[in-house]
Amino acid sequence: MGTNDVSTRRRFLRVAGATLAAPAAAVAGVPAAQRPGDDARLAALEAVEAIRTLQREYARLVNAGAHAQAARLFVTPAAAAIDETVRRLAADRFAAHERIELAQGGQAATARFECTVETATPIAGRYTLVDMLRDQGEGALRTVGRRVLDSAYVKTDGAWKIARLVLLPA
Repeated sequence: MGTNDVSTRRRFLRVAGATLAAPAAAVAGVPAAQRPGDDARLAALEAVEAIRTLQREYARLVNAGAHAQAARLFVTPAAAAIDETVRRLAADRFAAHERIELAQGGQAATARFECTVETATPIAGRYTLVDMLRDQGEGALRTVGRRVLDSAYVKTDGAWKIARLVLLPA
């Protein structure tokens, strides 16, 4: 490598560095209060993240079988309709089809999450095979399938709560 190659590379890096630093310096010079819409955008992003966190907490409690604790995440815990047959609820990792829409004012939202649901429906009847399954701790028909979790959320007393939550076919 000759001296000319080294100086050319240094010149390129100096010019490229200055070019990349100019837009960052221009944005850094504007105070946050002067950028319109930043507060509203930040509030919307925080609301969406709070809803995702609430949804993850709901799934964690349902997976643990803590349906009474999961009901406390609802606006009216006594009216929470939690499907007792659901044993496992797993949201998609990459959330390609996740949709969260905030209502005007940011106090309500609707969301649709694609998920995988495992259900266990008790086998009815008094047959020898069913009795044997029950004795071994089974006795339930387990199914795993794709579903859509359709939900509505409201913000009450500064915290998000679940207003409605329904599992729909995918």
